[in-house]
Amino acid sequence: MSPTFQHVAPSDETSRLQDRVDRLRSSMEWAKEAIPDHVQATVNATIQRCDERLGLGVDHTVVALAGGTGSGKSTLFNALAGEDFAIPGVARPTTSQASAVVFGTAADALLDWLDVAPDRRLTVETFASPPVADVGGEADAAGIAGGAGSAGGAGSAGGAGSAPIERQHGGTGNAAQTGPLGGLILLDLPDHDSVEPANREIVDRIVPMADLLLWVVDPQKYADNALHEAYLRVASDNSQPSLVVLNQVDRLTTADAWEVAKDLQRLLEEDGLTHVPVIPVSAKTGQGMDVLRAELAGAAAQRTVAAEAVRADLVSAGRDLTGALARDADPRTPDIDEFVGALARAAGIDARAEAAAAVATGRAKSIPSMHPVPLAAVERERLDWVDEATAGLPVSWRIVVGEAVVGALKLTDEINATLGAVQWAEVQHPGGLRGWLKRATSGSSASRAVLTTGRQAVRQVVTPLVIEPTQMIHQAYRVLDELTELE
Repeated sequence: MSPTFQHVAPSDETSRLQDRVDRLRSSMEWAKEAIPDHVQATVNATIQRCDERLGLGVDHTVVALAGGTGSGKSTLFNALAGEDFAIPGVARPTTSQASAVVFGTAADALLDWLDVAPDRRLTVETFASPPVADVGGEADAAGIAGGAGSAGGAGSAGGAGSAPIERQHGGTGNAAQTGPLGGLILLDLPDHDSVEPANREIVDRIVPMADLLLWVVDPQKYADNALHEAYLRVASDNSQPSLVVLNQVDRLTTADAWEVAKDLQRLLEEDGLTHVPVIPVSAKTGQGMDVLRAELAGAAAQRTVAAEAVRADLVSAGRDLTGALARDADPRTPDIDEFVGALARAAGIDARAEAAAAVATGRAKSIPSMHPVPLAAVERERLDWVDEATAGLPVSWRIVVGEAVVGALKLTDEINATLGAVQWAEVQHPGGLRGWLKRATSGSSASRAVLTTGRQAVRQVVTPLVIEPTQMIHQAYRVLDELTELE
């Protein structure tokens, strides 16, 4: 089945985004020969990712915690989750699997898509309750940082042979503050700088799938080149929604913490992340956690981060496509009447019209038989059509249009077959005084009837074989060009 551009007004944000993705897919089908292979692969991967994400809906916002070894990422994850779920501390190995906490309703389909193992999922029921004043007091901090030996902590949940850790609870301690986070899915990813390739593969797979990236850095490694080059600048290039958390500020004086935060903000601006906030926190003491929770609650409440992530994917696809398009080009369909008229003349229709007029006015006795339209004449008009239809476009688009419209040989055969089957109106020789007096009018009418019938027959042939394919390619070009202008 050929891709189409039939458009029905979408009714909501998911539908609007899906409509744009569908049009992008159709455009790529029509224009794939004009797009470099590596760009096709990237854009098609984007389409698949958007399809999958939109198919799961945008009711949940996926927030991925990404960071390097020693950044305190898992401790921060536990503090946000409200219980020891990830395994923090120097006694643990580096995180080797993605873990997820779902705030509110379960999201099994989405977690399956993210490939989070069932035994690495925790569902936290949300409810209305007053915020806990001390989000990281000594007792909580001890429980969070206690590592494998913590009661009820990761030591009992994450070891070999442990039962699945998907469970629900009413919430105690920090979990009592999860009400505003309803709809949020929090992921704890392996360390991006892990020496284990499999761990980095998990990070590289999930980061593009997340709706919001929460980059966790520490005062010692916040300027790590691997993080900035491989991830933060890529996030900027892809317009991926991000927050940056400067963790472990309890190890610094207030003045030093702000100096590090300012320097980190400078580095982010160099990465192109000019509007990404830096949030200084201490997952251990709770300092700044209220600000971070407020940011996450805002993302969960708006329910638009997932949609924005899909939109950011489309923006990135547009940037990838820029090189295959011409700046400010606006493809236009050539004059159809002129094209049809030229082919009609080449087929002898104009000559037949003149002959019909001559018979109707008494200047001739009969209309000569029509000869087949010459292949060379059809090829010339076809090439002129392709040239005009691709004026101002990259050469690759001329090739696409040239291959989309039917070849000259088939076009010639179709025109000849169609004209050969036409039932031409009979032309009467003028008779009697009245007929002679109406010769001029009769000649004009006979000529016009032949021209109309013949040109309609030619148009009937070229519309599906030349005109419509050209218009579909133009529409594909406009859809792709529109995508490059998204911001």
